[in-house]
Order: sequence, then C-alpha cells, then structure tokens
Amino acid sequence: MKYFSYLLLTIFSFQYINAQKRNFKCEKVYDAVKLIDEKKYDEGITILKECEKVDPADYTYPYEIAYALIKKKNYKEAISQLEKIKKYENIAADYFQLLGNTYDYDGNPDKAIKTYDEGLKKFPNAGRLYLEKGIMYELDKPLEAIKIYEKGIAVDPAYPSNYYRVSKLYLKSNDKFSGLIYGEIFLNLERTTSRSQEISELLYEGYKKSITIESKEIKRVDFCEVVIDAQNFENDKKFPLCMIFGKNFILSTLNHKEFNLESLVTMRNQFVKEYFKKDYKEYPNVLFSYFKKMEDSKVLNAYNHYIFQIGDEQAFKTWQINNQAEYDKFVDWYTTKENGLKIDTRNVFISDQIK
Repeated sequence: MKYFSYLLLTIFSFQYINAQKRNFKCEKVYDAVKLIDEKKYDEGITILKECEKVDPADYTYPYEIAYALIKKKNYKEAISQLEKIKKYENIAADYFQLLGNTYDYDGNPDKAIKTYDEGLKKFPNAGRLYLEKGIMYELDKPLEAIKIYEKGIAVDPAYPSNYYRVSKLYLKSNDKFSGLIYGEIFLNLERTTSRSQEISELLYEGYKKSITIESKEIKRVDFCEVVIDAQNFENDKKFPLCMIFGKNFILSTLNHKEFNLESLVTMRNQFVKEYFKKDYKEYPNVLFSYFKKMEDSKVLNAYNHYIFQIGDEQAFKTWQINNQAEYDKFVDWYTTKENGLKIDTRNVFISDQIK
C-alpha cells in the first residue's frame, strides 16, 4: 500500500468547519451549510437569509450565501454579498481570499489583486493571500510570482500552498535546487493529497535532470546556475546554499553508475553525512536538520524511499515488500506528532538565488 494513501486525510469544507467551531444565534445555519454541501444551493440560501434577519450583525450568513452563489457561478451577486460585509468585525483573511477569487472568476483580475492587497494590509502574515496574488502573476510574470510566494512563505512558513506553487516554478527553471527544497518542505507539510503525489514525482524528475550519468560514470551534477553577489559575499563571506549543497552532493555521487530510486536514496543518505561533517554550522537549513533527526532515529533510508515513491512506483513497491519492518518503523515515527517538520519564521528557508 502506498504511504500517500496509508494516511487517510479527511477534508471538510471551510464552511462546515466554520460552522462547527462557533456558536450561532441562528442554529439553522448548520442545516444551511449541509444543504450547500449537498449542492442544494437555493434551499441553503433561503435559510441563510432567514438567519440574517435573526442575527444581522454576524457576517457568517452573507458570507455563506456568497459561497453558495459562487458555486452557482453567479459571481456578480456573490461580490455584492461580500462587499456589503467588508466593514464587519472579525472578518478573517479568508474573506479577502474569497472576494478576490470571485472578482477573478468574474473576469476582473485587477480588482482581484487590489482585493488581495487590501487584505494583506489588514492581515500582513496571511500566506493564503500571497498565494492568491502570486497565482495572478504566474503566467505572465513568473519571477514576480516567485517573489510573492516567497514573501508568503517568509511570513507564514507553515502554510503549504506557497511552497507547492513556487516549487513547480523553480523546477521548470535553471534553479532546480530551490525547487527541490521548497517541494520537499511542502511534502512534509502536506503529506497525503493529490498535490503530494504530483510533487513526489516532480522531485524525482528534478534530481534525475540534475544528475547526468553517461557510460556508467557521473558526468555532471548541476542543481542551479550559481549567482554570487560580490557585495554580499564581501560582507558575509558566504556562498549561495546551492553551492554548498552541490559540493556535498557531488561527494555523495561517487561510485554510482546509474540513476534510479536506490541510487538516489543512497546519494541522499550519504549527503547527510557529508553536509554534517562541517557545513551545517555555517549553512543551516531546516530541511537538512530534519534529515539529521531522521538519521539519528534510523528512519532516513525509509523516508528517502517514501519521499520519491511516485517517481518510480514499482521500485518503491519492491523495496517496501522487501523491507516492511523498516518501513513500518518509519511510518510509526513519521506519524507521531512531535516528529513532524517544525518550521517557523526563525528557521524558514528562502532561496538566495532570486532577489
């Protein structure tokens, strides 16, 4: 059984969670939310309008009405519902996310961006608003999108979606390293979704494209085009992290004659040993520290098989069958809450390649 399906993730709609966590003067809101979840939008809207009369000061009812209208693709009416509650107390970042998205659905991207910016003035640490704003720039201005996603990561490091989007952009560029790091952090923040499977495969392919083996010899290991800012180097005497990663990874590829899941796992296991000989002190990284924690707990080898499993599903399945005890030990360790990746504004990774 694949680990991505081993951990079952129950996903509730925002509306249902929102209703469960609060007390309402109009308890019929629960019935309305249930109807909307069942795609009985008009019935749900009718109840919510009744609730508005009972408790006109609560923004939840018009918010949920707007959500139902969006589901019906009645965007202009949804916008009208949302705009009238903008001044309500206790509005959350989700409100600006939904309103901005609705403007976008209605074909008004400029107004969507203004809405996200308005929300960021009120909620400057809302990673979800940086996400939505970044998406608006992704197609035509990918570098601008990267900067926006990275700002979202910097202020809200535990929010996974910015990692997901920026990882895919970097993996399409000459800076595979940043894409690999962002992507793997994402996998550790969001473990059991279709996006997780997508990134698992992209990471495997990213390593494969960065390591060239010809005639059973390593010909090239190239994770990025290193950019060294002379002024910054003069000030802090530090190299870009990609250089340090590349140096240690090259040492980890010695004697490998082909690229496959097993060789990649062995390279990554060795990388941790090389990096922690010295460079970890001057070039700390939250993900590499997590590798060391797993190595110390004797689960790193299994983790390295798990993380790339969608890149070569058959190879992973074969390894798992032959190493079930090791894999089960990893699963027990990895699913224990205290063993999750701990990331915050103090140890967050931000690429040093694009400024």
